[in-house]
Amino acid sequence: MNVFDRYQFRENGSEISLMPNYNFLRTLVWWLVLGIVAAPVIYFCMDYMSRDNFLIALIVWVLYMAYFVFDLIFRIPVKYIFYKSEKSIYRKNIINKKIMNFDEMTYFVKDESGGYCYAIGKKKKQFIKNYRVSNYFSNSKSSQKIEDEYLENILFPILKLMGIAVENEK
Repeated sequence: MNVFDRYQFRENGSEISLMPNYNFLRTLVWWLVLGIVAAPVIYFCMDYMSRDNFLIALIVWVLYMAYFVFDLIFRIPVKYIFYKSEKSIYRKNIINKKIMNFDEMTYFVKDESGGYCYAIGKKKKQFIKNYRVSNYFSNSKSSQKIEDEYLENILFPILKLMGIAVENEK
């Protein structure tokens, strides 16, 4: 899967859109299939379990499925749209919501335990409320290659659209 498909990156002259969580869709579907397969297994093993063990297995299964269905509906389809004509950034999930203007935006590397990602936020408030616009990267060689593709093909065009000069651009 190339970087454009991984992020569902679309660019035309007046806007850029991307879905930072799109590449998790395939993995999420496999976990959902595993959960669907687990339901009959739990049901057929009901005779070999006590009532309490069956209820615990059922509750764990329901929580498992609810978590993945929630991700499928509310986290995967999140799309960020950068409108050049309005000079604003929108976050679209079920409804469009304007999150900031171009002149308010700053981008930064968000470092968390085990990895880092690129995020955007309002200047001087970026650590209070921010939006992740990339996957997590590590310091491995393969991750560095994927990060370089992301920077060259996704982040630099976004910054260019917004009129932000990029020093590291090749």
